[in-house]
Amino acid sequence: MKSIAITSGKGGVGKTNVAVNLGLSLAAKNKRVLLFDADMGLANVDILFGFTSKHNVGDVLDGKFHLRDVMVEVSNGMSVLPATSGLLQLEHPSQSELAKLAEQMDELSQDFDVLLLDTGAGLRDTVLFFSSAADEVLVVTTPEPTAITDAYAMIKVLKSDYQVKSIKLLINEALDDKEGRDVFNKLANVSKTHIDFELDYAGWIAKDIHLEKAVRKRKPVVESFPSAPSSLSFQRLVKDFNSIFTSQSQPLMSSFWQELLQQRKVGS
Repeated sequence: MKSIAITSGKGGVGKTNVAVNLGLSLAAKNKRVLLFDADMGLANVDILFGFTSKHNVGDVLDGKFHLRDVMVEVSNGMSVLPATSGLLQLEHPSQSELAKLAEQMDELSQDFDVLLLDTGAGLRDTVLFFSSAADEVLVVTTPEPTAITDAYAMIKVLKSDYQVKSIKLLINEALDDKEGRDVFNKLANVSKTHIDFELDYAGWIAKDIHLEKAVRKRKPVVESFPSAPSSLSFQRLVKDFNSIFTSQSQPLMSSFWQELLQQRKVGS
């Protein structure tokens, strides 16, 4: 199973929208997708799907349920592991709690082709751990100067402190391909010059009022407005998926979580 951490330097750049709509677009192409809401204390994947889950990853950490029990099927071929909002203890899971998730995720991995980890935003411990442990990292930014600056900070830390060797950059809310490539080239040049790191271009998602309307409807844009510019952008991203995300799929998740647990302690 290929694992992809979807992350960002700052909040508000549409990272969760990317995770949700990319997942659905992959499922529509017959990929078995598991979306893990890895922003465990400030979760909102469920909001974008319009469902309320009775149980979540917090209940798994409490020992009440198995991950399989809290998993929600949101479409044919796609399931979500929901987290919850407003519980600070979930922002800092202990190593024993991560080990519990590791064991149970290892069992689930056999049922899916792709794991999407919707991390939190910014340079928090859990964000960096999930991002550095995944097979692939997709950093989402917008053309806004503050978002670009914070995206570079994320890239720099992942490369310098966590030895991440491959990072893909996705430009969200771009006006067109030129603006997307201009933002990528700016970040790629800075990364090459200052930290000797080669960024990879994942593409761009169109700035689109339909996406905002879909969020208000609590329904993903690829389902609400399948012909909208942003929906077509996700179709393009899925078409190029195998050439963008080139790591080999792993049959089990054990290596993913072992790497996670071997790094610095989280919340201890």
